Amino acid sequence: MNTEELIRKCQVITLKEEEEDTVAVMGKMKAKGVKITANCLVGKILLTRGVNLEGLRSAIRQAWRSIKEVKIESMGSNVFLFKFDTEEDKKRVLMGGPWHFDRALIVLTEPRGIGDIHKQVFTHISFWVQFHNVPIMCMHKEAIHKLGEKVGMVEEVDTDEDGECIKAFARVRISIDITTPLKKIIFLQPEGEMKIPIAVLYEKLPDFCFCCGMLGHQYRECLKYKGQPKEKLAFGGWMKALTPAERARQNKTKSREN
Repeated sequence: MNTEELIRKCQVITLKEEEEDTVAVMGKMKAKGVKITANCLVGKILLTRGVNLEGLRSAIRQAWRSIKEVKIESMGSNVFLFKFDTEEDKKRVLMGGPWHFDRALIVLTEPRGIGDIHKQVFTHISFWVQFHNVPIMCMHKEAIHKLGEKVGMVEEVDTDEDGECIKAFARVRISIDITTPLKKIIFLQPEGEMKIPIAVLYEKLPDFCFCCGMLGHQYRECLKYKGQPKEKLAFGGWMKALTPAERARQNKTKSREN
């Protein structure tokens, strides 16, 4: 029996004449709780099957090698509590994401309110998003920010010291609503000219549904999938972009081969 069901049953069978036993969270108790909460993250793994806790712990130790120590406990329904030694370690993990387990997304969030696990919201996650085919006139922070707003809430635009984005593609860190399909294309409308398509790619993008564009399942599990060939689906692996570090390693390997 999970915690949510257990609480529901306890509330139902409470005798009418029985007084509610209540403990106020205040003073030293609250101060201690605030300190613990500050070093915690709550995460949900978007898998349609259960997650092995020991397997998760092993994978996280490998992925977060620079973090001194993190305690991981299952809260049920593929939701996990991550307790860090310091708030700085927690923030480094948040900024270094998104993270994956078993090719599925781990949606990490800072605990809200008192930290009631069942009231935590796992609807948004931050990605570094790449915009390809940006015209020269729009290679600056203001224009790229406007493009980013069409994908989600813009957190950071990758620019040089002059606020320009003179590169083969623009990079923006965006908080994305994962309850909606991934955006794959947006358009620029120059005055008096044809619309310009801008391709939207995502760094560290895990497996997702090539049929509906949603994270959390794959196309063969999708209710909208009608058996069409993978290459005929509306979305695809081409939406996965290399990170700057991955691109640098790739270029280094090519240089050695040449």
